[in-house]
Amino acid sequence: MQLSRRVNEFPGGAVPFGVSASPSNPMGQLAVPEEPAPSVLVVDDSPSARQSVEALLARDPYVLTLVSNGNEALEQLAIRPFDLVISDVMMPKMDGLKLCRAIKTHAEWRFIPVILVTALDGQDDLVRGLEAGADEFLVKPVDRVVLRARVRAMLRIRSQYQELSHSAPKLDELLTDRRERLIAAAGLSEREREVLDLLLLGRSHCDIAAALGISERTSKFHLGNILAKLGAESRADLPRLFL
Repeated sequence: MQLSRRVNEFPGGAVPFGVSASPSNPMGQLAVPEEPAPSVLVVDDSPSARQSVEALLARDPYVLTLVSNGNEALEQLAIRPFDLVISDVMMPKMDGLKLCRAIKTHAEWRFIPVILVTALDGQDDLVRGLEAGADEFLVKPVDRVVLRARVRAMLRIRSQYQELSHSAPKLDELLTDRRERLIAAAGLSEREREVLDLLLLGRSHCDIAAALGISERTSKFHLGNILAKLGAESRADLPRLFL
């Protein structure tokens, strides 16, 4: 495991915020606490690949933790929380898909965004990744601009969720209860529930068709039924119904 600190990096370790003396602050005046840098867990069995992600994100103030497989990633997640996980798909011991499933089925980790990185640009990888619960995909070789944009987007979503959860400690329970009551009242079928889940994740009809093994036409048909049963005018109304 390799830890890379982006802020407050000194030979003796990260310096906590507080009272400290320095040439620019000889009196050791009280420092104003700053927002903690986002923490990103990078998982890849290739040292060069880990270093590549680190270099691509060098301009951004993130605290990166670099590990070589899914088992090590789970160990790090058990020690401290992370704001984002970037994982390779093909790895020994525990691959990225199994890691993603473990994160998304864990009560405390399931809202941590996961970006899967794959060397293959095939529909099968997309389907397996969606089924595992991945939030985003990147294809190797990873482009710096695309990676930085995806990371910022995922961290923005993470931040918004944290703000909501802090303002309402039981937000998750309340949203889950509201969602289940609406779905039950609408009488959605099991397949319609599956399509709804993917629609709420922002997936296209092409993605939904690939993930569920149906045609795009069938996906659109289910969308029509879902909108009619929930009393929504378009798919853009769906997120608002559950908030």
